[in-house]
Amino acid sequence: MKIKVIVVIVISLLSFKNSAQETKSYSDAWFLLLNNYEFSEKWSGGSEIHWRNTHFLSKKQQLILRPFITYSPTESPLAYSIGYSYLRSYPYTENAIPATKPEHNIWEQITLSQAYKELSFSHRFRLEHRFQGNLVMNNNQNYTVDDFSFSNRFRYRLTVRYPIFNNWFINIFDELWINMNENFQYPAYDRNWLYLGIGYEILKNGNIQVAYLHQNIKKSDNLFEVHPTLQFTFQYDFDFRRKEKNQ
Repeated sequence: MKIKVIVVIVISLLSFKNSAQETKSYSDAWFLLLNNYEFSEKWSGGSEIHWRNTHFLSKKQQLILRPFITYSPTESPLAYSIGYSYLRSYPYTENAIPATKPEHNIWEQITLSQAYKELSFSHRFRLEHRFQGNLVMNNNQNYTVDDFSFSNRFRYRLTVRYPIFNNWFINIFDELWINMNENFQYPAYDRNWLYLGIGYEILKNGNIQVAYLHQNIKKSDNLFEVHPTLQFTFQYDFDFRRKEKNQ
């Protein structure tokens, strides 16, 4: 009898939660250009350019520019990175920001790489320190940026890569995002990404990928957004160590 009562209570709570929460869906199309630069056996750099559209291609959503540098100890599965991201977000729905909003963040990252037979795994831990522009309406009824607010965010990504045949491969990852305040307190769910892509290796150091990215984003306690996303990625790595060897 007690078990039945508990089951009824749980079902009732879940029903109330689902009815109290609103979920909206928007289709996205994202384009990524990724580059890595090998300087030595231990040091490398990288750059990323992200252009994101929503309502598939009809509305611009976000621009991201992200340079970084990485230190990889010899014969170690760990890599340590530090980088900077500039984000320019655009209003795209009635629930989004009212005007274009800038963000600057500095981040540290540790990546653990593993392999099992033909499978390649990586665990990525990133801590972001975010400076987000505060939008304030002026006397002309236009929004301007008035100072910046500071907060932190933690991200964990598990990636699995598997070669299929010839130069084709499958890439899968899941990434969890956790928001925190300026003192690393009050962690709260921000979003989750689930990525399934197929890629093809071109030239010697490059590849292209086409993927489906499923995003679940918490906008508020009562509002979630789901973004089914088609993502196109081009990656090319530059190895400057060869020039040193040939000289």
